[in-house]
Amino acid sequence: MIKKLFVYGTLQLPEITQRVVGCEFETLPAVLSGYRCGLVQRADFPGIVPCAESVVKGALLHDLSPQQIARLDRYEGELYQRIQVHVKVDAEFQLAWVYSIVPWARGRVSKIPWSIGWYRTQSRKPRLTYR
Repeated sequence: MIKKLFVYGTLQLPEITQRVVGCEFETLPAVLSGYRCGLVQRADFPGIVPCAESVVKGALLHDLSPQQIARLDRYEGELYQRIQVHVKVDAEFQLAWVYSIVPWARGRVSKIPWSIGWYRTQSRKPRLTYR
């Protein structure tokens, strides 16, 4: 069982992982090639979709338990599927899980970039979307 998860959105924030799985993780900077990240339409969270010429910067979480993965699956919901990918950490590729937008919802991933800084400004406003 793969115990690593590449995160590129809100799960990079320790306060979010604490709320979802009950703990924080040590992270390593990582890069996923062959995908692009964008703001999901009508939401304040990002999604990734395949795109050969793009890369997504994020972080790699280690040593996730099956129970934690199950909690993350529930948090991500029906718009996401957990798939296996190779991410680059330093000069080495590692096999990890990532949550990618499901094929039927890929059109909802806009070209608008998403960042943690942008999200933090949005989180001060009343939330319009729920996951």
